[in-house]
Amino acid sequence: MHTIRLRGLWQCTPMATTYWTSAGKSEETGTDVPAPGTIKVPGNWDSVVGSQFRGKVLLQRYFHKPTGLEENDVVQIRIEGINALAEVFVNHEAYGSLTVDREGCVFDVSDSLELRNLLELVVDFPMLDEHSAELNTLPDAGGGILGEVQLEIVPAP
Repeated sequence: MHTIRLRGLWQCTPMATTYWTSAGKSEETGTDVPAPGTIKVPGNWDSVVGSQFRGKVLLQRYFHKPTGLEENDVVQIRIEGINALAEVFVNHEAYGSLTVDREGCVFDVSDSLELRNLLELVVDFPMLDEHSAELNTLPDAGGGILGEVQLEIVPAP
């Protein structure tokens, strides 16, 4: 297996402030959000949105299709950690979701790769209060992509 780390600067676009309801759902509470910027991944989004921001942020990074792929090689994206919820998209196609509890999520993106690709994570770190349903978070870590994100090329069997 060959690994390509997708570290470095990612575009960070705040979308909305959010609140975790008593029904266990994220609800948008407003769109008065900080200006977009870039963040270093792995890492939290505090440098762009501030440490008190609780809401939904779009994190984006472009990557090229790996070269030298053989016919049945598998290309997958591994995401090691987010805080607290995330939806994953490659080239605007939904691939799934992950939570702070699911370490090491892997998504097979072999069939969606183009020469230039866009990886997007919509990360939601909602505000919690005494009325909120239980939601596991890393309260002192800030929101964002806290672990490695990498492409893994698995050779054909």
